[in-house]
Amino acid sequence: MSASIRNLVHGEIRIKGIQPNFRGDEILYVSVRDSLRHDIECIELGSKIIFLRRGELFPIDYQLFYDPYRAHMKFEEIKTIPGGITLSARIERNGQLLYINNSGISLANHVDIQLVKIE
Repeated sequence: MSASIRNLVHGEIRIKGIQPNFRGDEILYVSVRDSLRHDIECIELGSKIIFLRRGELFPIDYQLFYDPYRAHMKFEEIKTIPGGITLSARIERNGQLLYINNSGISLANHVDIQLVKIE
C-alpha cells in the first residue's frame, strides 16, 4: 500500500488572472513526465483527464498515480536531477490549446499548478 501512496501526486489547478467561462467541451490534462531526454519527447509516467463542465470554477482538485518504472533510467536518480521529473497541465477545446503551465514544475506529493491563457 505504501508504494501506491508514494506514487500519487495531488493538488489544485488554478488559472492566472480572471475566472474563465467554460462551455463544457474543454478537457484538462495533467501528467507526470520524465522530462530529462532533452531532444526526445517526454515519457509520460502517469496522467489524468478531467472533462470540464459548463461554468466550471477554479481551483480544481486533481490527483493522479504514476509509474516510476516507466522512466528511462532509475527513478530515484532522475528525480534528483533538476527538471528530470516534472508535472504538466493544459486545457484544450477540440484540440486547440487554451491554457498551459508556462514554467517547469518539479514533482512532489502535493503540487498546485497555475495555468496561463494562450494568446
